[in-house]
Amino acid sequence: MTTFMCRITAIIVFCFLVYNPSNLFCSTNVGDNGLEEILKKVEEANAQLKTMEADIKYSRVISLLDSEEISDGKLKYKKPKKINLRFMPPRNEISVVDGSYIWIYHPEERQVEKYKMNSDTDTPQGVDIFDIEYNVEKIKENYDVTLLDDISTAEGTLFHLELIPKESFDSDYSRVLLWIKEGLWLPVQFQLFESDGEIVNTIELSNIHINPEIPDNTFVLDLPDDVEIIEPFK
Repeated sequence: MTTFMCRITAIIVFCFLVYNPSNLFCSTNVGDNGLEEILKKVEEANAQLKTMEADIKYSRVISLLDSEEISDGKLKYKKPKKINLRFMPPRNEISVVDGSYIWIYHPEERQVEKYKMNSDTDTPQGVDIFDIEYNVEKIKENYDVTLLDDISTAEGTLFHLELIPKESFDSDYSRVLLWIKEGLWLPVQFQLFESDGEIVNTIELSNIHINPEIPDNTFVLDLPDDVEIIEPFK
């Protein structure tokens, strides 16, 4: 369960990374002027973004095992670093990031896993990636970002970006792809590749609403009294 949640949060934080594009080191094969204009639009959208709600679809494909895991849910995000992520059955999981802790609630097991963010102690795989959100110099040092192409769809143009970790950086992911929607100027789909592409994690966002009113108590779990709270690394 923990590994699943950490994969999801890691991918979403990569989406946050694109919300700060002007600070990234970028190369492109479609023309610098086009890239700069796109990044300017994304920067403007990021400046206006305070909250977001969306439907979310997550899939994990393992090619060697010929397996695919698919989960549907609801995402709520509020700056800075607050997330409410609810997956429907059969996943049936509620995960909340409140800015200080990550809470992973399994209703059927009557258990909650609790992890401190930005802790010097051990954390599950993927949780420490939250450090990327505000460490721009680290991103510039560790990743090359490329604008690959633009794709015309019935719903508008998507701009396709690629993030590749540099050889000096030890990353869980060998490649990251993002699709930014023209007009919205935020990512609507992104992929993380593990094990040299043998495992592919895909997130798709739909029914996106920008800056709806989201109260702070959305990012506080309202738990029954009989729920057990587990802190694995405490």
